[in-house]
Amino acid sequence: MKSLVIVDDNPQMMETLVDMLHADFSIVGTLSKGRAVLREISTLNPDIILLDVSLGDMSGFAVAEHLQKTGCAARIVFVSVHETPSFVNAAHSMGASGYIFKSQISRDLLKTLRSVSSGTRFVSSVSDE
Repeated sequence: MKSLVIVDDNPQMMETLVDMLHADFSIVGTLSKGRAVLREISTLNPDIILLDVSLGDMSGFAVAEHLQKTGCAARIVFVSVHETPSFVNAAHSMGASGYIFKSQISRDLLKTLRSVSSGTRFVSSVSDE
C-alpha cells in the first residue's frame, strides 16, 4: 500500500480526501500549511504528496519547488480549483506527476493516484456533462 500525505487548508476538503483514500492508501500525514510540509516531509517520507495549489501560507507550487530542490523523492499530485492550462503547465514544469481538478475529484482522484503509483502521469479533463 502506497503512503500518502494530504495537504489542503480547507478542513472539509481534507475530510473528503481522507474519506475517499483511507481504504486504498496509507495516509501518513494530513497537513494544512506549506511550511509544515517543508518541516515534516522528511519524517513522514510518503510515496505521494497530494498537494493543494492554494494554501494559506504559501502556494503549493512554491512547496513543490522547494521539495524538488531538496531532493524529495515523493511524487507530487496537485489538487486545484484552477482548471486553466497555465496552472497545469506550471505543475508539470515543476515535475508534478498529476493534476486533479477539484470539480472532478470524485471521478479522477483514485484513478490519478493509481496511475501515479504505477509511474504514469495523469491530468483531469473538463467533464463533458
